[in-house]
Amino acid sequence: MIAQEHPQFTLYDAETAIPRYQRAWVWGTVALTVLLCGAMTGWLLGSLFATYPPVSMDTGVINSTALLARQEAVNEQLRERIAQLDHTLAGDVCNQSLPSR
Repeated sequence: MIAQEHPQFTLYDAETAIPRYQRAWVWGTVALTVLLCGAMTGWLLGSLFATYPPVSMDTGVINSTALLARQEAVNEQLRERIAQLDHTLAGDVCNQSLPSR
């Protein structure tokens, strides 16, 4: 049953009474809105996780060189501790001092 209250609006009592093209238009509008919201969310979150300013090749070389030097220093400290422990294990444990840190 169709109730006509205003000349420009039509009110339907049941969903099945709504014309098919109007239901498709509403669902299409909802789908487009969800798609646009998802795109905007992706764009905003993508800008959060992007590196800004862009990393140049020179900066990467400097950073890797600094990291390599730091790793070499740590490796040298480990070699010294291993040598101290080997020396301790080879001799009298009671008379040896503990390795310094």
